[in-house]
Amino acid sequence: MTDNNKGRVDLEKARQAYESGRENRARAGHGKVTLRATADLVENAFLKGRIGKYHFECDEPPVRGGDDRAASPLEYFLIGTAF
Repeated sequence: MTDNNKGRVDLEKARQAYESGRENRARAGHGKVTLRATADLVENAFLKGRIGKYHFECDEPPVRGGDDRAASPLEYFLIGTAF
């Protein structure tokens, strides 16, 4: 890829990742992927959660019983739809 054609997304890298995942699923005999997320209630509406190697915190604003220490679950949902 030349510098003139380089955009914000490396399409060749994305294509290779897609193909690699497709081959791995075919070798495994199925196309199923399982994700596991866990969350622990710390205090009031404040939660700490994890999915894979990533850690998250969420809370609700005071009007919904929280202390507003982190984004709310709805705010996480909305940013997820933006991605």
